[in-house]
Amino acid sequence: MDKQTIEAPTDDDITSIARALIHADNVCKETLGAALDGTRADLARIQQVVESGFVAREATYTLQALGMAFGKVFVNENTGYDWWMVQDEYGRDPAIRYQQTTLLAFPRTMLSKRVEDGDPIDVSDLYDHLKERLSTLINDGYT
Repeated sequence: MDKQTIEAPTDDDITSIARALIHADNVCKETLGAALDGTRADLARIQQVVESGFVAREATYTLQALGMAFGKVFVNENTGYDWWMVQDEYGRDPAIRYQQTTLLAFPRTMLSKRVEDGDPIDVSDLYDHLKERLSTLINDGYT
């Protein structure tokens, strides 16, 4: 396995993340008539969009954009987390990183993988589970 590197987002990465967040916001506006605001209330909005059938299971970019919106809520609501880029043998992906550790989460694909696999999804439960799991790792001294 190739080495994984964690880097600060470049200008192009920031642009790509911003485009995904704008896309997710536009999908929410079109589907629900409501904008995303980066708060925990977005989890219910994302849930409604996923359940609406407006977004096809094969609409990977849109599902991943909603995953980025999910990640934005996580970063906004939890101290110590920020966006970083992870480069490995599979490519370069945005990740949520805890402080200067190697504790990472990849929200972009958290929703898309489940929806594309046809699995039921509860966005709030997924968020709570992620928060609990990361908190446990931090409390156990994971770095």
